[in-house]
Amino acid sequence: MPFKDEKNTRPAHRATHAASHARPSGRRARQQSTALASDSDQISTIGAGQGARVTTRKNAAEAAGRARKNAERRYAERHPEDRAPQSGPKRSVLNVVLLVVAAILALAVIFAVGTLVTSLVFPPAEEETTHDQTLHLTESEIEAQEQQREHDAGQEQVGVDGTVSYAGQTYALSQGEDGVWSLVYSSGEPVFELPGMPVALVRTADTLLVPENVDGGWNVACYVIGGHSSGITYVVDAEGNPAGGSGEIESVELDGTTLRVTVGGTTTDVALA
Repeated sequence: MPFKDEKNTRPAHRATHAASHARPSGRRARQQSTALASDSDQISTIGAGQGARVTTRKNAAEAAGRARKNAERRYAERHPEDRAPQSGPKRSVLNVVLLVVAAILALAVIFAVGTLVTSLVFPPAEEETTHDQTLHLTESEIEAQEQQREHDAGQEQVGVDGTVSYAGQTYALSQGEDGVWSLVYSSGEPVFELPGMPVALVRTADTLLVPENVDGGWNVACYVIGGHSSGITYVVDAEGNPAGGSGEIESVELDGTTLRVTVGGTTTDVALA
């Protein structure tokens, strides 16, 4: 009968048992590797800017703001009855009409009070009554006006003792006590004095002409009614020199726009236009 050494056998058994615990079997190893492989499929990498964010002094205010907003949102979800209404109460058409009417009445009252106060403080001055008078011309008056217009547009020639008129005003030649001749109004007020001896008084439209002899020669003084303020002027020729010559005037004749002056048997035409 063979002899077994128990002392030598136990260590071998323990070694085998330890080896079995230290190294898993092939089936268990395959299961563990399969589990690790399946878990690796659920792992994803984190890109730049992702992942956890550490709160520092620089971003503490931002983190506190996010936390406050999250807390307010959670509170609003738990207490919907505390939410503020999105819009005020709707106004009915009747309320709007009443507001408009009240505003109009208030403005009317303010205007009435202001008018009353103004009338009390500043009483209106008494207005003078005026009577409008409408001028109705008779046929005779209309005819007289037409005749006056035709007369004013025409021509006149008289001697030194005659008169001419324009627009109802009469003009004449007058010699003063000192022997000086003047063109005067019908009232006797002088228009201007003449340096020489007048020969005639001529009117063509609104222009008065006085041919005169002066210092061995002659000239033609003129006056435009309503155009001269004062003083005497003379008719000039085409070159701008005073119209006239030597000798004494014998006769004068107005022919349209030409004044014919005869001196020593010679006639000189003085253009008036």
